[in-house]
Order: sequence, then structure tokens, then C-alpha cells
Amino acid sequence: MLILLSFFHTRIGPKIFCSFPPDQVGEEISDRLYDVMTQQRGEEFFIHSFEEFKFLNYYFQIPSDWARGFREMVMVSIIIYQQFSPEIEESIANLCKKFAEMMQSNENIYAGFYINDINNYDEIDKEKIKKNEQLIKDEIKELYWETIEETRKKSEEQKLTQLENDRYIFESLEDMSKELKIISEEIESNENNLKTNPRIKDSVTNLKTIINDLYEGFIEKMTILDLEEENGLLPTSDESDIDAQKRKKELLKVLAEEVTEEKQ
Repeated sequence: MLILLSFFHTRIGPKIFCSFPPDQVGEEISDRLYDVMTQQRGEEFFIHSFEEFKFLNYYFQIPSDWARGFREMVMVSIIIYQQFSPEIEESIANLCKKFAEMMQSNENIYAGFYINDINNYDEIDKEKIKKNEQLIKDEIKELYWETIEETRKKSEEQKLTQLENDRYIFESLEDMSKELKIISEEIESNENNLKTNPRIKDSVTNLKTIINDLYEGFIEKMTILDLEEENGLLPTSDESDIDAQKRKKELLKVLAEEVTEEKQ
């Protein structure tokens, strides 16, 4: 991961002001940032993907006494070399917005961007430039570590959620296996009418409950991800109800066939 802060220099155009970790900006990244920043007009968070990496950018403006139009055009970019979930990207966007608000609330922080032109200013302004240059770099460093921590935390939460889901499915399959074992044992040990066998009836009821719970859990997870609305991967509610009943009937039919085969 790499964090860059760019600004629009009056004479040069888009220019990287600083990065953290430092000294890791290649020419390809610089060229990409130039193209991205020149296309922006209003404050926003946006993402650009390239072959080997992805830019998570937040473009904003800050008040300035020295810039044309009295506004500095600024962009913070977080470069990642792996795929992150939408939840992690949203957390990064919030951190970038928080960073932008910090800069917008500091009425002198714009001066830091003029460090390369410091010889054109008097002693008082030179001190202001140096002070705010260091402040900006410190804040970029802090943003880097906040992003690392937030990414780690969100990744661990997602891993825990996946582990919980895996455990639930595993335990459900174990319960199904136990119920099928009960049915099999009853078939082997009883010569009476199996349709009225209370243990078999209870086990079939339990299997229905397990199947329902697994299916409803799947639908709930898909709903949370909003996949049915975004990509049309899931059917409408009416179609879903019909499909659910169909799947349950198919599963129960398989179980019934298993019992019949054991009986024969």
C-alpha cells in the first residue's frame, strides 16, 4: 500500500507533493495520477483500476490566499496492489474524507504546498511554509497507519464472519448426518410400518428444519449483499418463493428415496 498527496501547481500542473512510505513512486504511477487529477471537477471519492494496481482517490479543494481563485486543488490517493472488499473500500473513503476535512479546516495549511517556491517569500511566510509542509507530511503518515489498521480490522472481521458461516454449515451437515443415521437405524431394526414410526417422523421433521434454515440463511446473505438488485443474479420475491419450495421438495424427495432404498 502507498499513499500519495497531489496538488495542482500553478505553472507545472498536477504534481505529487509527498508520499508514504517515501521514495516509492514510479514514473508509471506519476503519469496515471496526472491523467486522473486533470479530469476532476468537484469533491468526490472515486476509483481507477489499472493492470497491476488500483487507485482509491479523494479529490477536494482547500482555501488558499496564494492560489489562483483562492483555492488549492488537492487529491489524496491510496494505491493498493490487491483486491479489497467494498466494505474496506468504503472505510478507506471515510478516512480520506476525514483527512480532507482536516485540511479544509486549517486556514494556513495551504502554505505547505509552496515549499519549492520558498525563496520567493519573506521570512514570516517561509516559517509558515516550513511548518505546514511538515504538518501535511505528518498527517499523510498518520493517514497511512490509520488505513493499514482499518484494513486489517475489516479483513479480520470478514474472516471471522466467513469462519462463522463455515462453522454453521459444517454443524448443520453434522446434524443432517445424525438424523439420516437415526432413520437408517430405524429401518434396519423395525419391521413395522415405517410411515408411522415416531423416530423417523421426528428425524424427517428435523431435516426439513435444517434445510429451511440453510436455505433462508443463504437468501439472507444474498439480500445483504444486494446482489439480486445490482446484478439480477437472484429471482424476484414471488419467483424466489416458488423456487424455494421446489428446492425443498427436491431435497425431501431425495431423502424419501434414500429411506425407500434402505427399506428394500
